[in-house]
Amino acid sequence: MRSRLKDADLRAAAMRRLLAHAASAPDTLIVSELGLAHGASRVDIAVINGHIRGVEIKAEADNLDRLPRQVEAYGRVVDRATLIADERHLPQALSLLPDWWGVVSARRAANGAVVFRRLRAERTNRSTDPMTVARLLWRDEVRAILERHDCDPRLLRAPRAVLYAELVARYPKTKLADLVRRTLKDRGNWRDRPRPA
Repeated sequence: MRSRLKDADLRAAAMRRLLAHAASAPDTLIVSELGLAHGASRVDIAVINGHIRGVEIKAEADNLDRLPRQVEAYGRVVDRATLIADERHLPQALSLLPDWWGVVSARRAANGAVVFRRLRAERTNRSTDPMTVARLLWRDEVRAILERHDCDPRLLRAPRAVLYAELVARYPKTKLADLVRRTLKDRGNWRDRPRPA
């Protein structure tokens, strides 16, 4: 009897096959479970290089109840997104996804391997929200950026929300996105990987 396609199966196969090139690129960071809006939502797999790409995974046992909220959260932050889903989810998923999302179907072959089929290529999301993108950074990271730009020391002691607002006010959307990506790639203590020695 065919075993069910689990989340771990899809993640491992996606990393080996769909994301192998990105994983080997020196200027690319791949993060599992990237928190959005300070943990209100998560990107299953985030690929960060010249843009932020989000990959959402729906295994066979999953349901799509949270997908509309996830689509909304991804839309505020990621430049591109792809859903990798078990075939049984595709009819409903396609009705819930904006047209800029890519779609990859997944099934278990007779030999046990995961088989992917790209149904729709991803396109660029033009609707990211600068404040939500800025909130990918930690407070200390925002303070360090503002400090480098001779920000008033009193402002640097302000609450996190004020610091994000200042960052968004100082940078146009594309420069802010680039700064956030570079800061994320420079971050050394992601929870999904060991701390550097």
